[in-house]
Amino acid sequence: MLNGLPRILIVRLSAIGDVVRVLPALHALRSRFPHAQIDWVVEEKSAGVLSGHPALDQVLIFERAKGSALQRIRAFLQLCRLVRDTRYDIVLDFHGILKSGWLVRASRAKERYGFAPPRAQEASWWFTNRRVTLHSQQMNRIDENLELCKALGAKSHDLDVAIAIDDEVLDEVEQHMETVFMGGKRLALLHAPVERPEKQWPLEHFAALADMLLADGRFEVMLTWGPGQLAVAEAVQEKSRRKPALAPETPDLKHFAALAQCASVFLGGDTGPMHIASAVGVPVVAIFGGTDPAKHAPMRPPCETLYAGPANPPNPIPLKQAQEYLSRITPEMAYDACVRIATK
Repeated sequence: MLNGLPRILIVRLSAIGDVVRVLPALHALRSRFPHAQIDWVVEEKSAGVLSGHPALDQVLIFERAKGSALQRIRAFLQLCRLVRDTRYDIVLDFHGILKSGWLVRASRAKERYGFAPPRAQEASWWFTNRRVTLHSQQMNRIDENLELCKALGAKSHDLDVAIAIDDEVLDEVEQHMETVFMGGKRLALLHAPVERPEKQWPLEHFAALADMLLADGRFEVMLTWGPGQLAVAEAVQEKSRRKPALAPETPDLKHFAALAQCASVFLGGDTGPMHIASAVGVPVVAIFGGTDPAKHAPMRPPCETLYAGPANPPNPIPLKQAQEYLSRITPEMAYDACVRIATK
């Protein structure tokens, strides 16, 4: 305790979308403990979601060491020492894997909260002493995270969250958009790249959707992309007859969040950018095939989910089945959803 106030650590290392989906839990904790020290340990790739967040006192960044396995182990042990030396009173493991479990153990906190299996994996539950059992394995991840908070008496009143974006970043992005689009039309952001093939809606469908939106007359279309993904966006542009605009390179997640805020609708698969767009209040059309939308769709309205598979699919969904489900979602279905959600 510091002056009678608890030191609290949130452990959710990655991925970007999963970090975003812990933000409602962060807000619930801050509401429950308005004067506590609340820190968060996160991997460098996802840290942009959290830096400058008004509900956090400190962000501990785990920088993955490049090089040998020994160097990576040393970097992780250094992080463990930092967590231990801060002397946290309460630690919450929202990640539930062996690595996060070791960080929980290193903290030596008196109260160590985490999920019970099967939500917790890789024996991470061994390192917690307050375990939360979920009443259903089909809960949305946001609901799961809020259940963990309830163990401390923290409850969420809404799903509004914050991503801190500097005014300079907002101005830079706004000026770029003004130079690209001059007509005052609604902007549709289409995000085609995904990291896993079972989440990939066909690029031909993205191109056909872009053509439909541009032919509609009410929309401008921009193809977004992240590090190493430009070729995917260029492939969609090449397949399109009307050649939608390519998004500029965004140097960090805050620039992407600022870009998303300019849109009237965002369409993409189960990715970090989709969850960022939802977090900053953009209407989202989310396309699912390889993951269960009941667990992974955004909960923050406005949002529409397009999914053509069965309820309660296996985890993981086999690649061939996922691709079949995705192929059933036509560009016409996506166009109708974009128009509905962007023109409400």
